[in-house]
Amino acid sequence: MARKSRKQIIATQLETSVSVAEYKVYRTALYARLSADEHCRAEGTTIDNQLYLLREYVKDKPYLQVLDEYYDDGVTGTKFDRPDFNRMIADMRAGKIDCIIVKDLSRLGRNYLEAGDYLEKIFPFFGIRFIAITDGYDSSCPNLTEDGLIVPLKNLINDIYAKDLSRKVSSAFLMKQKQGKFIGMSAPYGYMKSPEDHNKLIVDEDVREIVWNIFHWRADGESLTAIARRLNECDIPGPTRYKYLRGWVKSERSKSGLWTVSTLARVLENPVYIGDMEQGIARTALYKGMKTTRMPVEERIYVKNTHEPIVEREIFEKINEQRQKYREKFHSNYGKHDSVFKEPNLLKGVLVCADCGKNMSLWRDRSGVKLNPPRVYYKYICQTYQTLKEKGCTRKRLNKKDVESAVEEAIRLHIKLFLDGKKALEQLNRTEQARQINAGYQREIIEACRRKSKAESRAGSLYSDYADGILSESDYLYAKEKYLNEVAAEEQKINELQGLQRRYEKGCKEGSKLETIIEKYKNFNNLTEDIIQSFISKVLVYSDERLEICFRFKDELEELAQVVEERRDEICRVKEQLAMAANM
Repeated sequence: MARKSRKQIIATQLETSVSVAEYKVYRTALYARLSADEHCRAEGTTIDNQLYLLREYVKDKPYLQVLDEYYDDGVTGTKFDRPDFNRMIADMRAGKIDCIIVKDLSRLGRNYLEAGDYLEKIFPFFGIRFIAITDGYDSSCPNLTEDGLIVPLKNLINDIYAKDLSRKVSSAFLMKQKQGKFIGMSAPYGYMKSPEDHNKLIVDEDVREIVWNIFHWRADGESLTAIARRLNECDIPGPTRYKYLRGWVKSERSKSGLWTVSTLARVLENPVYIGDMEQGIARTALYKGMKTTRMPVEERIYVKNTHEPIVEREIFEKINEQRQKYREKFHSNYGKHDSVFKEPNLLKGVLVCADCGKNMSLWRDRSGVKLNPPRVYYKYICQTYQTLKEKGCTRKRLNKKDVESAVEEAIRLHIKLFLDGKKALEQLNRTEQARQINAGYQREIIEACRRKSKAESRAGSLYSDYADGILSESDYLYAKEKYLNEVAAEEQKINELQGLQRRYEKGCKEGSKLETIIEKYKNFNNLTEDIIQSFISKVLVYSDERLEICFRFKDELEELAQVVEERRDEICRVKEQLAMAANM
């Protein structure tokens, strides 16, 4: 008799292990992930192949009903902040899925601690059945993997593998940098990667003259604002838009990339345009547990004459000398007061121009050079208007304190509305009528559980009738599907009733993220960037300086108000029914 392979044994075990739980129908998510470096490792290593494997696995398992497919292509497994993974977790928290299937444990993630948290805490808390096909792991039957002991070991191996790979990749990159080879994802504006050697830069002849002009205009004393305006008025695409038009980047945000003062400053400071290579400006090393860190100038890797220059070295040095003189003059007049007057931009990335869609910038105006300290004014301005004037956008200039006061007032009102709604709901839930309604839900839950248990029992006895020849195969399959549908319907009803019942007990949606944030910040004294980011997704500024504040949890607040209104109506109906019954 031929010996079975390990994969055949696992497959048989997984098939037989579901006999106990097969009558529960799982709303299933299929998740696939592939790192960027895995694309070039082995032929056939694709997201489509992973998804095909997952689809084949569930094809003959009617108790695994696929709700949706999720995949992250070209995303590292060392981080759990992935677009489709986040979407899947959001669906899990919303109660839309109760089973997740992956090819193997490394697809979930290669971070030992976080993967362990999901498997041992998060998934069990939300009642998620987790299956890793090729690892033979099914959380509904941990005995298949020695009581689950193999899972932490595999997660640790995945974590060690990722860190070892990080160490090797970091060493290889460092060696290339010291050799003057370019290792960036995309070439700087004005250059392209050589088709023969992607670590070598060649001049992009289409924009050579533009780069040369920028440096010479600046060397002749033209301001950065004037240069940016000149380029934009001539409809010369900025670096991000140019890459989008060439098909080198696909982000829709790059469509309208304009020349700005900050973009020009980055170009003028980059020694790549005189044929030198400066790399290692920011470094990340997973194996050291490092986050991305900006390195000081002396620790960066600088190699001269690595490729063809676009600009003369004398011009580049002249511009840098001018910049240094300007910085010294600025510091002697105003910059020495930076420690006193440099206020944080609390609305960074949140305050947006409603007309052009660009983030508003914090502008600092000073007056009174001879005063010590000088007068300082902070304004939020539209950077597009600042660069292009009326051709680009409309003028917007808002006082920083006025905007922050309006945002703070809106957040405090948001908190008050939630707390008032929660208090009103709790008061309504303490009435006698609410207790009667809650008891009614409990009776309905007990009755639904009884019907579900009865349907499960009938479904469980079908196979014996089929094996004894009492039922034909078609009758068996028809009856089984019928009872499974009954079980699923009753289970859904139980979940809905339990949700309604919890609202009477808890006062509002259980596990509400908005409630957690409000409890944390309800008594805040001063507005901070964390508070703004927690409550607000965007603040739009219109041409009449009107603000539109977009809250992150607007739906939850509206739902709470609706529940309060519905609860009042419900209790009023019960009161009327009791009054009618008393008068009969």
